[in-house]
Amino acid sequence: MRRSTTVLIGRWTAEGPVSLERLCKWRDEDGWGESWLAHCEQALASQEEELLRLLEAELNLVEAATFTITKSRLEGVEANELLRQVEAALLLAKNPDSRDLALEGRLRMERGLAHIECGDMESARDDLTWAETRLKSVSKAGRDHDISLLNKAAFHVLVDEPLMALQVYSDIPRDGEHIPETIAFSRYGAAQLYAHLGQFNAALRHAWVAFTLADESGLIDLTWACGTTFLVIGAESLDDSAQAMAIQVEEATPRSAGEENSEPGVTTAEYLSVFHRCVELWDGEVDGNTRQDLMGLLSAALMLDEMDEISDLFKSPEALEDPFLIAAIMQVVDEEESPKWQHRLTSMMTLSTKESSD
Repeated sequence: MRRSTTVLIGRWTAEGPVSLERLCKWRDEDGWGESWLAHCEQALASQEEELLRLLEAELNLVEAATFTITKSRLEGVEANELLRQVEAALLLAKNPDSRDLALEGRLRMERGLAHIECGDMESARDDLTWAETRLKSVSKAGRDHDISLLNKAAFHVLVDEPLMALQVYSDIPRDGEHIPETIAFSRYGAAQLYAHLGQFNAALRHAWVAFTLADESGLIDLTWACGTTFLVIGAESLDDSAQAMAIQVEEATPRSAGEENSEPGVTTAEYLSVFHRCVELWDGEVDGNTRQDLMGLLSAALMLDEMDEISDLFKSPEALEDPFLIAAIMQVVDEEESPKWQHRLTSMMTLSTKESSD
């Protein structure tokens, strides 16, 4: 199975600089083809400038044009300019002298994303659907096909079509050819959608799968997001008679029409293990206007009587920016601590009211 591009980047960081020949050997070991485009994009994101210079020189004409679009996105280039760049790259991908069926699919996906930024949802829908169909045909379970599936699902969420998004996620099986990273992202998205639809049993299972795969793959940010989502969903579902989550996942079957939702359940031991892993991953940062992740950590600590594990959360009311999190903390702190949290919440609400009136 293909390994993440972060593997090669990590080896370069640890062992580099190395020759192009050595890099080619690493790429082959990781299960990639001859193109360096994906690794160029990862090197750009990782700010590995020396590696990027080495690999960018190996790109062909269509790959280079596609990489220009990636750089433009990171630089915040306006959507209309992105569309112009995509159209130019598509001409190259369709040219008989430089024809590339897979990159044509990738570029149609890029055009769809640019259409979203321009507010043209129907054109976006057409391009994202066309791109996924093409990439499934020429590069099934390849990196760009995986990305096209995730983008197509995200589009359905954006236009309030959650069931369509779930259908797309279901096209990424756990036991198929897709890399663990893609499966983890899809199950994370599915968990959020099922929770939104009130199907908490399914949401809990999907969050567990996403958390486990992300953690096994070393995807720290995704592990944190999936783990804290699992904590939020499972906070009211502790049941020591519940089956292990792995068994629940394996034995799950599609729900029949009209069938009532079953109650979610997770053992205290498994819930506690996810909580401890999230505590390990928490960087101690508490800022941000919407911190549902920290709300999950707080809920779990309350349920498990593990408040000492998240003591950093209570150090400085002024550091917190999420009013809902502050309000939740007010319910659990000691009486002598409550006034300063009330003051912080009041000051935030006053500021919010002033900004609204302005």
